[in-house]
Amino acid sequence: MLSTATDSVKCRFDFLKYRYFWLVISILYFAVGTAAYIAKGGFSYHIDFTGGAQVQITFDQPADIGSVRKAISDGGWKDAVIQSIGTSNRNFWITVSTQERDTEAQISKALTTAIAGNSFRIDNIQLVGAEAGKDTTRNAVIAVLISLVILLLYIGLRFEFRFGLGAIVSLIHDILAVMVFVLLSGEPISLHVLASILAVLGYSLNDTIVIFARIRENLVKHRGASEYDIFNLSINQTLRRTLLTSFATALSVLAIVILGGETLRGLSIVMLAGIIVGTYSSIYIASSATLVIQAKN
Repeated sequence: MLSTATDSVKCRFDFLKYRYFWLVISILYFAVGTAAYIAKGGFSYHIDFTGGAQVQITFDQPADIGSVRKAISDGGWKDAVIQSIGTSNRNFWITVSTQERDTEAQISKALTTAIAGNSFRIDNIQLVGAEAGKDTTRNAVIAVLISLVILLLYIGLRFEFRFGLGAIVSLIHDILAVMVFVLLSGEPISLHVLASILAVLGYSLNDTIVIFARIRENLVKHRGASEYDIFNLSINQTLRRTLLTSFATALSVLAIVILGGETLRGLSIVMLAGIIVGTYSSIYIASSATLVIQAKN
């Protein structure tokens, strides 16, 4: 009876056979991230977290956003964010990480020097205090922790508690992996990056739940077979769906990376990396962690 059950769950690819190899790869990746964190002295942060100033500029004639960005960068704000407002190419938001009293005058001087012959006016200037940045950081951490707890409870109730633990291990892996990518790429942590990380968590969790649902079905359908074989079979059965979904989503995000401009660059690049990480973790991390938890029980 056991041999019959085992034969019925034979699959083409033995993914779990290489789970320890990929575990070592993940550990090495995190080791590189830790070394980079120490060498760089931590992450770089956007004005959303550090505080700074937002200045609204209106030109008399249409201006090239690349020229505006270069003028501000040459003025000393290398990490400035330039956003075009509307379609006239005359209105821009300029975000810089400084709170000096003469910020408005410095920006005016930089633009006047670099973009001659096109007059402009400053319509509005907003200062974001350091205290507001601290509040944003605290709220971001709380939001991520609450989401993890809710996900643990949801998966634990829908499946078994060990599946919830396996999913949380996978999500923590995804968060750390994406954060290492952000660190290595030099992308400053902003609200856009945070939003993309949360979106990646949802994407990864959705893929994990699909695999877990198939595992639950196969545990009933193939009674007597080992959980190792059942987990492997379930991954194989959902592999086409996983790859097609990841490929289609990656194409959409890649289009934003190429055509979305500088404003959406951080959001799109982090999401693209997250899709790769989420696909990998749903196959090798979530299922492997759940299998290990059961083995220890």
